Amino acid sequence: MKQISRVIVVSLLFLVLGAWSLSAQEDNAQRNRQIYLEMVAQYNTGNREAFYTLLADPFMMNQGDSVLAQMSPDDVRAFDGALAGAMPDIQMNPTVTIAQGDWVAVPITWTGTFTEPFSFAPFGPDAFPPNNQAITWTEMWFLHFTVEGLVDVAWLVAEPALMFGQMGMFPPPETSRTGTPIEGAAGYQTLSADELAATFTSDREARNVAAFTDMIGLGFGGDSTGFYADPYVAWGFGGAYAVTADQIAEEAAFPAMLAMAMPDVAMEQTVTVAEGDWAATLITLSGTFTEDIEFFGMPLTATGETITWQFGAIDRFDAGGKIVEEWIEGDATPLLIGLGIMPPMGQ
Repeated sequence: MKQISRVIVVSLLFLVLGAWSLSAQEDNAQRNRQIYLEMVAQYNTGNREAFYTLLADPFMMNQGDSVLAQMSPDDVRAFDGALAGAMPDIQMNPTVTIAQGDWVAVPITWTGTFTEPFSFAPFGPDAFPPNNQAITWTEMWFLHFTVEGLVDVAWLVAEPALMFGQMGMFPPPETSRTGTPIEGAAGYQTLSADELAATFTSDREARNVAAFTDMIGLGFGGDSTGFYADPYVAWGFGGAYAVTADQIAEEAAFPAMLAMAMPDVAMEQTVTVAEGDWAATLITLSGTFTEDIEFFGMPLTATGETITWQFGAIDRFDAGGKIVEEWIEGDATPLLIGLGIMPPMGQ
């Protein structure tokens, strides 16, 4: 009898500790979301220091590649200060903010008007003259918070060519988005306040993370149409687009071709953040360019070199487990350089 009582007490203790641990994680997540949103509000009123003091000293961050490097808040202060100096009306506009445990994931649209010279030492001694144009670009952040509420790891995924091209620093890249542009509100914007709030409390995190894992299990270029609503909302540079299953299948031609060029290409979920109906993941891809291919009419010769690149995805799933809206962010420059489509930077 004593042994049974002891087992019951231990079991109850584990249940209590498990519930306490889960509650603590949820509390941390809500705290971290609030810290981030308060920083954004301060930044947008002109208090840039709110951004820099959110960062641990030192902290780890990727710098346009797939490797974290040690940085200080002063490193961020230098570049962001140069941007804010060139665009005094710069604004950081997060859309949805997903928090789980110590991580926050968020897609951001930046806006500003290039009215003052842009000068940043690594870009050379000469300032770039303003063109007085409205500049818009997008990024996706994955932030890890410490117990003190500071960011000690920051993964930033973006295509900087969109911003610098609009600023006239070099020719803007050709951008295209599969799908039909949606006029007016789309995706989460069509939900009432109560409906939107419910998307964060549906307790579907495990199911949605499993869906990400299943998609990765298909392999690069696999048929993922079954994971999406038909149509679904795709957010990108320029707004929202309605994408059909047929268009998803057409988009698969590009990764399928890459899989032919790099038969060993592998995908890894570097960071995954899930909350309610929302799930975000940072994907790191790596493969060896060993096979010659015909790339949309352009012959590419295998180099035997390993190519590594990243992209981020944030998805909202419906009650049936289908993706109903999605943000994708990434810089394809390392991939295009590795394939020989684009010359190395500076050439």
